Amino acid sequence: MLYISTSSIQTNNIFEAIRQLLGITRNIELSGGCLYDDKLLQKLIKVKQQEGINFLVHGYFPPPPEHFILNFADTSKKTRVFLTETMRYVKSLGIGYYSIHAGFKRTFDFENELLFESGDKKVFLLENIESNIEWFVREFSDTKIAVENLYPNNRNKECCFMMHVDKIVLMMERFSQMYLLLDLGHLKVSSRLLGFDYLEAAGLLFEKYSDRIVEIHLSENDAINDSHFPIYSDSAQYAIIKRYAELIKRNKINVTIEARNYSSVQELLDSYLLVHDVLTKNSPSTEHKSKSTR
Repeated sequence: MLYISTSSIQTNNIFEAIRQLLGITRNIELSGGCLYDDKLLQKLIKVKQQEGINFLVHGYFPPPPEHFILNFADTSKKTRVFLTETMRYVKSLGIGYYSIHAGFKRTFDFENELLFESGDKKVFLLENIESNIEWFVREFSDTKIAVENLYPNNRNKECCFMMHVDKIVLMMERFSQMYLLLDLGHLKVSSRLLGFDYLEAAGLLFEKYSDRIVEIHLSENDAINDSHFPIYSDSAQYAIIKRYAELIKRNKINVTIEARNYSSVQELLDSYLLVHDVLTKNSPSTEHKSKSTR
């Protein structure tokens, strides 16, 4: 299925984001950036039933009462309490997997989606991610855990796990119970800054792990910054989706648009229709009704 992330709508009110996205699709990925609400789950269940929405849950969602930087390489109680609460949403909303960023190698300050060095010198290891995967599989055996590849945030080539395609392969080979959320925007930035071929890397991952990729994130960028531009017909990511459309459909891989750097919601709609047509063999779109969500 083709989804759009709530992060694509510039609001901290999750239901306003959902309202606007319903003008385009009923497949919506719930992501971070919204305000805490102690009745959030009940409200989401209600709107899901009323509107017939298919939800996914990604990353820093639901927002906790007290903000913190979620790091999947951190095995602390805080991380696992958050994930346990998140899984309450995943199960209640009838979702088969939960996706999360691969994690950070150190403690960073986070501002405007950029990582900055902090005074904390604590180091996180690959073994910490392994421990969290094992814990997750043990605690939530009926739900898949999908880990998202990252990129050199703020041009820091040592900030995160799963940035280079070789490291993605390493983790997929090492952790057989882990699934992949393939972020093609992140992979593009990584390819430029870490020096590997973008199209070859995408092809390798599709051909080698198509049965373990549960989701793809789409948003264009300049290969330097994770800019979250819409997808256009001349986008490299559009070409990749077009090339592997049959494989994506055969393996029932979800595709989520994460564009949020646009001048009007019409651009978001255009991106949605462009990708939708590829994934339905260029057949006319039947899901969308209106021209604008505003």
